[in-house]
Amino acid sequence: MTTLTDSLPDRPLSTNEISALEAQHDDYGFAPVGFFPDLDVVAAFVVIVDGERGYSLGFDRDDEGWVVVESFDDGEDFAGVTDRLQEWLGDDWADFEEGTAEPE
Repeated sequence: MTTLTDSLPDRPLSTNEISALEAQHDDYGFAPVGFFPDLDVVAAFVVIVDGERGYSLGFDRDDEGWVVVESFDDGEDFAGVTDRLQEWLGDDWADFEEGTAEPE
């Protein structure tokens, strides 16, 4: 998984970039979680690798990089995984939800 986070830019992704990642990798499934459509910013997503192992990733604004927030077995409660990732996004991204911040 380090390879995936290392290959991500030091900024949130756009929806087009998430789509491109999904199209390039048949072994991965991507689901945006922290999506701010008005700004076209994806600050967090879940990826399933080889249909077996899943990871939730989020963009850490303080460290200006992507981190693995959680790893889990595919088949676990996906709603719980996305809820925990939304909680991780928390107040740090609240200004994006309100539309008052610009991506850095």
